[in-house]
Amino acid sequence: MYLIIVLLSYITTEVLSSDPSEVFITVDEKYFKTNSVINIKSGQTLSIECASSVIGSDSVNYKWYLSKRPYTQQVNQREEASSSKVFTVTANSTHTGYYMCLIRSEEGYAVFTPVLHVVVEYFDIETVSAKTTIEPNEKVAVLKCSQINANPAPIVTWKKDGVDVRNINLDSNVMHVTGKVVDKQYNIEENDLVILNYQDNYAGTYSCDVEATGSFFKGRTATAKSYSVKTAASFSLMNDNSSQILFIDNGGKPKVGDAITLRCGACGYPTPSYEWYDTADKKLQTSDVYEVLETSMIVKSIKATDDDTEYKCAALTATSKSVESIRLTLSDTVPKFNKTIENSQYNIPGATVILDFGLEVKGDIDIMWNGQGLDKFILNDDSTAMANRGDLNLDNDNNVLTISNIQKNASGVFQCIVYNEAGMVSAYKTVIIRESQPAQVAHTTASTTDITVKGNDIHSVRGANFTMQCTGSGNPTPSDISIDVPDSTSAIASSLVKVNKEGKYIGNLLIDKVTEQYAGVYKCCTHNFIKGLKETACVNISLAVEEKVSVTQHSEDTDYTLVIGTQVYGTTGYPLSASCKATGLPRPTISIKRNNDCGTVSTITKSNDIELTDSVIIQVDYANDTVCNTDSFQCCGNNTIQGTLYSDCYDWITISFVDQEKPNDVKIENSGNLASDDSSLVSLMETLELNCSAKSFPESEFTWEYRNSESASNTFQKLDSISFQTSVTKSKGFTYSMLNTIGTAGDLLKGTNYEFQCTAKNVFGQTSVIKSIQITSSAANQVSASVYLGVGIVLFIAALVAVFIMYIFFIISSGKKKRSDLGIMSCLVCKCCEPKQPVDRPAPHYDYKLLSLEKMATNSFHVPLYSHPRLVPVEPSESLSRAPVYRELEQMTIQTNSMNKYEQLF
Repeated sequence: MYLIIVLLSYITTEVLSSDPSEVFITVDEKYFKTNSVINIKSGQTLSIECASSVIGSDSVNYKWYLSKRPYTQQVNQREEASSSKVFTVTANSTHTGYYMCLIRSEEGYAVFTPVLHVVVEYFDIETVSAKTTIEPNEKVAVLKCSQINANPAPIVTWKKDGVDVRNINLDSNVMHVTGKVVDKQYNIEENDLVILNYQDNYAGTYSCDVEATGSFFKGRTATAKSYSVKTAASFSLMNDNSSQILFIDNGGKPKVGDAITLRCGACGYPTPSYEWYDTADKKLQTSDVYEVLETSMIVKSIKATDDDTEYKCAALTATSKSVESIRLTLSDTVPKFNKTIENSQYNIPGATVILDFGLEVKGDIDIMWNGQGLDKFILNDDSTAMANRGDLNLDNDNNVLTISNIQKNASGVFQCIVYNEAGMVSAYKTVIIRESQPAQVAHTTASTTDITVKGNDIHSVRGANFTMQCTGSGNPTPSDISIDVPDSTSAIASSLVKVNKEGKYIGNLLIDKVTEQYAGVYKCCTHNFIKGLKETACVNISLAVEEKVSVTQHSEDTDYTLVIGTQVYGTTGYPLSASCKATGLPRPTISIKRNNDCGTVSTITKSNDIELTDSVIIQVDYANDTVCNTDSFQCCGNNTIQGTLYSDCYDWITISFVDQEKPNDVKIENSGNLASDDSSLVSLMETLELNCSAKSFPESEFTWEYRNSESASNTFQKLDSISFQTSVTKSKGFTYSMLNTIGTAGDLLKGTNYEFQCTAKNVFGQTSVIKSIQITSSAANQVSASVYLGVGIVLFIAALVAVFIMYIFFIISSGKKKRSDLGIMSCLVCKCCEPKQPVDRPAPHYDYKLLSLEKMATNSFHVPLYSHPRLVPVEPSESLSRAPVYRELEQMTIQTNSMNKYEQLF
């Protein structure tokens, strides 16, 4: 079986156009752009291919490295596995580790692939048997597990007579060694079993059992070593009150919220007792936070503040005390760069280049730098790798790489790799070393739908939002950029955003909702330093704000003038002015066409001595109607934008004079529902609506007042905006004002009789009118019903009389007149006006059909409440739509899409 892995890195011999982080791993046609883990069985054939695509070079070198850690700088921790593009081996225990491929071009560009962690799994356990005797004078007997030939590391458990020693009460004298060994006297190692202080019940069969982990052998168990333990017939241990801690265990690296068990094992005679202390040397007791269990202590829930906390385990006898510190360490966090730097850095030969990505991490880390000429140096192959390229200084404490006196041949991609047990991160920086170049600046604003850019000129429509941009370049990269704005727009200077990117310094000036005040010349400058001299470059950018010409009506209402659409009405005997306005940027020109020449034409370009930058007004003044009773004119404007002429004309404006008059024919109308019966009636349950109209010229202004006729004060008061609202409509010679309550009349008017006064006023006088309103509890439908009922009774009586006359006529004409017949008719006539008594009539006969549940769930039909829920009367046509309706007050309509909802009704 073959396992083929491809690690691919992309490199160029010029400035790297592709991000070097795009190196990736291919495993069974699956691509991974980060470090990956591959598990294989021992004996499989492992074939790894390191592929690359290098532009402009026919020579690419490959080198595979294998180490016990993801990356390493130590010679004794890594080895060169292969210098071939394809590396093939039959996997065994020696091939477990971390593989990385260094791809290097002839020109010296180099980059590492991601790391491939190969785990070669095997579980080959051979049971070893042994016998031992615990002597009476032994304080410590050690049982060792045989060498365990398994990968990944298995789970080890010690048993006595088939029972886990952790579940046997042996006075804390039999312990499985885990964690860190602190004793050097007894040659104790991790996974040993220590038996303390001779007792005759220690005899038995002890076994070291292992359980496989990983992917291929997980769950498989075996016994690595079996002991037959005997004890001597008698013992004579001397009570020396000694105590000595043999091992401590901090339980690994927990996460926040986990529980962790700290262990401590000691020897001594008599058997020591244990005490646990916190970092302040306070003795711990079982509580909500801790559980103290002699040789172990449990921290029930780890907090972030527990990281690096030191606890103490004390083993005590009468005269002896042994103490060891146990440091609780939280699990590592994945390293993270905390500085944002640009992808590329440009500089000149002889400069100092500092690469500093910053670092945020918890736990021990290893840092590796790779780059042009750095690969051999960092892997300790050649300490002179940076010769003729620059002077190198590595500060791993601060994760900073400094190259002073850097040369052109050091240009390339530099890679920073930081890793720990939690994971790995890497970052890249392209360094380009070129000959010095004085700073240059260019206008780089891009055209949009709202702006047009031509060279250093920007043409923007009014109201546009855009970014004015200029870009500084040079070698070394410019150190700053600025955009000076016209004095009238100094407020936008603070919106300048600066970006240092790819060896260029970019200035972005954010301009929001352009107005004509933004027009002007903007100056963009940048600079760099060459051999201590400041090199400055500037460019002027011209912003023109533009808008196509638009012509509108500009005449206004006055006390003697009314403007309605294109009509301008003046008052006889008074002067009148009419005008139109052309707006645009640049400011347009305006012209006028006239039917008569009886008015005076003037052009206005200033308002209150302030120049109109975007508009021009043409105005026609008429002294009075005797000079010109009627006239009409049309305004047209045009402006030119970027060489294109734009024009616009407004409709013809008509001038006429009308006679002056004060408001007359003022009246109030009730628009309520009851007004058709009585114009003074308003129902409690409806909105009060009154309409006041007046005939006048100029048109009127209205004032509304009201009073309660039954009130003692009997004075009019003004309407408040909370309870009432009004609206005004004007047309030539007429004005209308609508008053209505906000809510029903009954909510706002507590009395019965009210008077509302409407006053119409213009410059020639005013007229008032009063309307009486009665608030009634009757509703419109009630009044209508009474009317309809009266009419119905009259028609009914008339119909009975007609039937009676026809019946008499029929009997007489047939010669069969009978007294009994006349008596019957007389009785009928007499009883027609008597109160009707309820008459029980049998329900008409209908066929019934049993509806299916599906039919009921998809139809709407009437069902009597006293009938069977699934029996519906139908006519012979079986049309549900014509099913009879029983007892109006007892019927109901059921419409449902759910049978459950339907059945709940019954």
